[in-house]
Amino acid sequence: MLRKFGIVAGLIILLTACQPTPTFLNSASPISSHESGLYWIILIMAMVVFVLVEGALIWILVRDRKRDGDEELPPQLHGNTRLEITWTAIPVLLTIALFIMTIQTASAVAAPLQMKTDLNLRVVGHRWWWEFDYLDLGIATANELHIPAGTTVQVSLESVDVIHSFWVPELSGKTDVIPGQHNTMWLKGNQPGVYLGQCAEFCGTQHALMRFKVFVDSQEDFGAWVADQQTKVYAPRTADEEAGQKIVLDACIPCHSLDPAEVETKKVGPNLAHLFSRSTFGGGAFDLNEENLRKWLKDTQGMKPGNDMSITVSSQEFDELMAYLTKLK
Repeated sequence: MLRKFGIVAGLIILLTACQPTPTFLNSASPISSHESGLYWIILIMAMVVFVLVEGALIWILVRDRKRDGDEELPPQLHGNTRLEITWTAIPVLLTIALFIMTIQTASAVAAPLQMKTDLNLRVVGHRWWWEFDYLDLGIATANELHIPAGTTVQVSLESVDVIHSFWVPELSGKTDVIPGQHNTMWLKGNQPGVYLGQCAEFCGTQHALMRFKVFVDSQEDFGAWVADQQTKVYAPRTADEEAGQKIVLDACIPCHSLDPAEVETKKVGPNLAHLFSRSTFGGGAFDLNEENLRKWLKDTQGMKPGNDMSITVSSQEFDELMAYLTKLK
């Protein structure tokens, strides 16, 4: 029994290493850089103290162990004022040093004064997906955030249901997203790349599948992405696409939008205007491709139980719907 338990535990440990986990130690922004710097300082200090204390303890235990025929007590240090002051002063000085460094780090990651060149973003938490509204650019999207490298992004955080927590480990710390309250934070990516984000506050049955990606683009790539997102929704060109658009307008628009600039704060589901410009859906939980989207529309609750989407269409309508949705790029 014990052997089987050990094998299972070993397999679990190996499986946890299959998927890389984002960490603030792989800093890609000024915020995570300051945080990781403080972390390493604290870790090194703690390791030095641990080694010194444990080393002294082991040395004393070995030196003063009772030997055969030894009936006398070892030398007593009670009343050694100099030693007592030393081991009291060192922790106090270390605590003061850590306090000062913590204040410096907190000051460094505090939101900077807003500049005209900053990008303003509203993030809205839904169960269980993220809404991203670019207030200056007239863009509304979901689950995938694009920001230009080297630009400060001023973020306003809202929730329409329960408490969430916005967290991109490699770019920022955690900030709670609370109903009825506007919290703020900021982002700044040092270099282009793709960074994983996650809701860090338990918010219901699908909390683990409330993910998102942050694409830090070059200025040129970001400009191209913005121009693409600002274009009008795709106009149908075939009979199937027209029929699919009608299904979307009749069945989906109460919960979604086909206007690329319409925010979804009052909507149940994400903006669909440029659906296939994104690489994931379902709160960042599934790769966005025709096969997965077909599975989703046939059984949304089977793929993500408890979500607010429910749709029933005939086989013919289903093909027409897919013909239109796959053109929304």
